[in-house]
Amino acid sequence: MKLDNYISFAIVNGFFLGLVLAILKFDAPEMIVIWTFFVTVGLYLLVLLSASFFMLFFDYNSKRLNKKRHDSTLEYFVHEFDKREKVVDKVREFIRSMELGANDEEAEAASGKPKKA
Repeated sequence: MKLDNYISFAIVNGFFLGLVLAILKFDAPEMIVIWTFFVTVGLYLLVLLSASFFMLFFDYNSKRLNKKRHDSTLEYFVHEFDKREKVVDKVREFIRSMELGANDEEAEAASGKPKKA
């Protein structure tokens, strides 16, 4: 999640948390508005502080995406999936041919005709 999205999400959560806590604690509308504002601002400042420390101690250059390596890995997996899919198709064809052969034998046995050699 991007840092801006995280901060925006925290502001919205702070607002609703402040609103719920203020409604539970106070009956006067002006107190509900004031405490909702204080809780929202307090949570915003807390999240902004934690995001600032995160940016201060996190090194983005060490976490870069190695696109060539990931592309080659994904191509390998696509190739492997294709091979396995071909094997599965062959197995399905074999099973269908066995089922058709068994159905033919059952039909011959039911009709009383002898098997062809």
